[in-house]
Amino acid sequence: MNEEIIEGEFSTPIPRKKGESLTMDFIDAMRKIKEGMKVTRISWDNTDYCLMKDGWLTIYTKNAFHTWSVNDGDMEGQDCIVID
Repeated sequence: MNEEIIEGEFSTPIPRKKGESLTMDFIDAMRKIKEGMKVTRISWDNTDYCLMKDGWLTIYTKNAFHTWSVNDGDMEGQDCIVID
C-alpha cells in the first residue's frame, strides 16, 4: 500500500494516506475512541464529538458533556471521522 500523504488532491482538511478511507463506520469509530481519540460524524453539527471521559462513552453537544446513549442510527452510521 502506498503510504504517501495526499495533499491538494481532495477538498478536505483531513489528512489521509493514499488508499485510506476518509470516513469509518461505528465499530471503527469506537476503536478510535478506545485509543483516546475524539470522533465526530459528518452529519452532526461541527461542534459535536464523542470520546471516553471518566470511563464513560461521552458526547460533547450543546456546549456540555453528556453520557452518550447510542441508538440504531449511530450504530448504522458510515460517516465517522477522527478530529483533533
